[in-house]
Amino acid sequence: MISKRSLLLGLGGLICVPGARPARAALPPVSMARHEQAMRRAIEQGRKNAYYPYGAVITEAATGDVVAEGVNDSYRNPVLHGEIVCINDYVAKHGNKGWETRILYTTCEPCPMCMTALIWTRIGGVVFASSAFSPALVASVGDPIRISAQDVVNAASFSKPMLLGGVLAAETDAMFANRKRY
Repeated sequence: MISKRSLLLGLGGLICVPGARPARAALPPVSMARHEQAMRRAIEQGRKNAYYPYGAVITEAATGDVVAEGVNDSYRNPVLHGEIVCINDYVAKHGNKGWETRILYTTCEPCPMCMTALIWTRIGGVVFASSAFSPALVASVGDPIRISAQDVVNAASFSKPMLLGGVLAAETDAMFANRKRY
């Protein structure tokens, strides 16, 4: 039988890093079609900020229902990255609970600040499109802080969300490359 890890690693361009999840809850299997559907919703969020199209959604893993949304608002406040806005939206709607069965989808690999916040929530999974270190992103938005989302997950002993990258990356790479400039 082919494992989920083997299946995902076999898909060109995807990075799959399945960390050990907290023992109290496990994510159900999620199809690539569902990952792509949720990522398209994150892309819709990202398009709401033509300058910095970092969008995010949180879904219930079992159903795919979107339970929170967010888009980068760092012009107003430097810590309001799309993932942070999405986390705040989730807490406002659902309280600070139920994270283990949720997956956050984001248009770009979470920065160290955002990934750390997601670790603190104990979210079940994080799926991103573009790599923060890809030439397309570096050319478009500049050099990121050189700490990967995987490095942040590796540094945490109490929460190891599933991490999957590269989902619809060609679309988000183009979105970032074509973003408005000041």
